[in-house]
Amino acid sequence: MVNKKSLAGVCVAAATMMIPVAQAAEHEAKWGISGWINEGITYYDDGVDSDVAQLSDNGTTLGSRITLNGSFMPAETNLTAGFEVILEVFSGDPYFANGTPVTPLLFSNQDNINTVNGADIGVLGSSVNIGGNWGKFTIGLQSMPTDNIAVLADPSGTIWSGISPVFRGNGFLIRGLGAGTTNARWGDFLQCLTVPGLGIGLDCNGIYRNGVRYDLPAFGNFSVAVGWANDKVYDIAAKYSGELGGLTSNIHAGYAKNNDGGTNVNASESDVFQIQWGLLHPGTGLFGLATYQKENSDNATPGSGDSGDAWYFKGGIKKKWAAFGPTSLYIEYGLYNDQYGLANADGVSGSEVDRIGLAVDQEIGSRLRIYGKWKRLSLDVDGNATAQTLYGGAEDLNLFTLGFVVFY
Repeated sequence: MVNKKSLAGVCVAAATMMIPVAQAAEHEAKWGISGWINEGITYYDDGVDSDVAQLSDNGTTLGSRITLNGSFMPAETNLTAGFEVILEVFSGDPYFANGTPVTPLLFSNQDNINTVNGADIGVLGSSVNIGGNWGKFTIGLQSMPTDNIAVLADPSGTIWSGISPVFRGNGFLIRGLGAGTTNARWGDFLQCLTVPGLGIGLDCNGIYRNGVRYDLPAFGNFSVAVGWANDKVYDIAAKYSGELGGLTSNIHAGYAKNNDGGTNVNASESDVFQIQWGLLHPGTGLFGLATYQKENSDNATPGSGDSGDAWYFKGGIKKKWAAFGPTSLYIEYGLYNDQYGLANADGVSGSEVDRIGLAVDQEIGSRLRIYGKWKRLSLDVDGNATAQTLYGGAEDLNLFTLGFVVFY
């Protein structure tokens, strides 16, 4: 086993040899390696076929990752400087995607999900930052202010088993459709406008972008951040974390504008507003979460799904019934409206994806989590007779997942 302290010492020593002696006076340097490994076993039933597969769970961002970070205080200043590099493990197989590493639950389907063998590592983020009593300035490939706005206000901490975006089953084929349908995957009816082609329904600016971010100094329990990213994307987010009426309360809200449009609806520009509010009662352990998103686009192709909204709710209880850690039980519901996008030329004038789920999360100490999750997706399509013929027989998708997360 490699001793982390020894490894860190060797790296710091090597780095010091490569910089001028005068710079070696930098003090209070801190370096770290952290992250988590998330694996799961998933059984699916799409109304026609069923199977079991073992694969990395949760898609990007919450999937397995390695984070390298560091910070130091430059000599004779009141500044803090640092960096962050995030590596993410992707499952991949030459059988599909031309060998490109993918996340099967997002981009693969039932016909090839169980052919995944092997993995690769990609760079999710790479950034540097500098801060002081005036705030923090970050530049590079990073999580922008409205990334995860619809995810992280959950005070229950059960985000690995259930969050507002549709990760599990996103790339799965919808069974029971008529021959010749344009849209055949669940993600085709969960299209984001702010990030064209991102079929996850919610958290629609939820990707790492190359850009610049400025976090203002915190104002008590409030924090605010603004950002600019490539492709003319601007966003602003505000967050509150504190107590309201004796309840632990998290409120996250954000607005993003993509001035380069949404190519899936041929728009000139698009925008998204999102808000999430999470509550937890410390005494009883009861918790709840409400999420709302509204997306719009300008000058889009008429009838293309150029405006959509989405809702996500979660409610349950978190109690320490076992000495080794708390247990969480909850039910979730999601509703994703009119996110069918331009690609659908089948007479569709509106769509609705309903989601319902049940889960149990068990924390064992601070570094191990085991969860069981059932989720069902259902599709309802509005449109002419052609649309009803093609999509009226859509089967539900049921997913059962046993997941494991180890933090380090």
